Amino acid sequence: MPAKGEKKSTDDSMNTNVKSSQQKKEPRKPAKYGHYERTVVDYVRTATAKNVWYYRDRLSTPRGPCSLPVLRECWVNGIIDENTLVWGQGLADWLPVKNVRTLVPQIRTLEVQAATWMKKTFSLKPALNQIRKERAAQRLHTSSQVDNMY
Repeated sequence: MPAKGEKKSTDDSMNTNVKSSQQKKEPRKPAKYGHYERTVVDYVRTATAKNVWYYRDRLSTPRGPCSLPVLRECWVNGIIDENTLVWGQGLADWLPVKNVRTLVPQIRTLEVQAATWMKKTFSLKPALNQIRKERAAQRLHTSSQVDNMY
């Protein structure tokens, strides 16, 4: 301990900082929920799954009533996404799908994600590439307008 009027050495403070940085941080553990919290989450999931849903398509036309499997099929076909407005019993107004707490995880199951990936990879990409090739062949004149700008 330093005497009265003496300064504490910086070596001591540096040693404590090195020791604390060398200690390994414990991995973060998930929160433990009690019975009440689990019951509430299960109730919300069940209510979401059993609800009758309506959605607005890209032209803002209301569609429905439909169940959760229909929403899953619409997601695979690209009709709805996270920003699509939905309404169901218990909601005051139309909300984006991403704002309805348990709806997105119930729509985007592993099967839906796999089907969406397969459809994009094996159906949409080859079709788009074919259309691009046809349109490139139809172009008779290529413009050098962009090259002449600078």
